[in-house]
Amino acid sequence: MSEYKTCLNQLPICKGSCCSNGVWVDQEEARKIEEHVKNNPSLNDLHHEALFEIEDDDPDYFPSGKGIGTRLKTSDGPCIFLDSEFKCRIYTYRPFFCRDYPMMHPLTSSQKPIILDNMFEKDPNCIYHSLLQDTLASIESEKNES
Repeated sequence: MSEYKTCLNQLPICKGSCCSNGVWVDQEEARKIEEHVKNNPSLNDLHHEALFEIEDDDPDYFPSGKGIGTRLKTSDGPCIFLDSEFKCRIYTYRPFFCRDYPMMHPLTSSQKPIILDNMFEKDPNCIYHSLLQDTLASIESEKNES
């Protein structure tokens, strides 16, 4: 019987590759995360750090119309909120993007479909790798049937 895979027990293997580029949050979400960090003594090493750095206008994904990217520890990543074991230090307050990963949901006002993020497509260590492969195979099969 194979071991049940979860993101938590795969972290030593995948090293949080889905967080290597940081994540996007809405402006209001960023404000709440900053407040949580500021009021949490266990995160005092982040109290004087810039937590977010890139802005992007995208009304389909962000209620305020503006997304903000989390800062990376280095230019190669990972997200500033990951600890040395690749666990999220703000897990309770993690962004919606992280909560729902690997699914990506545009706002209901958008006509864009729900999509499965493919950033881990080439990483067989990711627990979502086989889900993505099955999804892509299904899409290809539907195309061939038409």
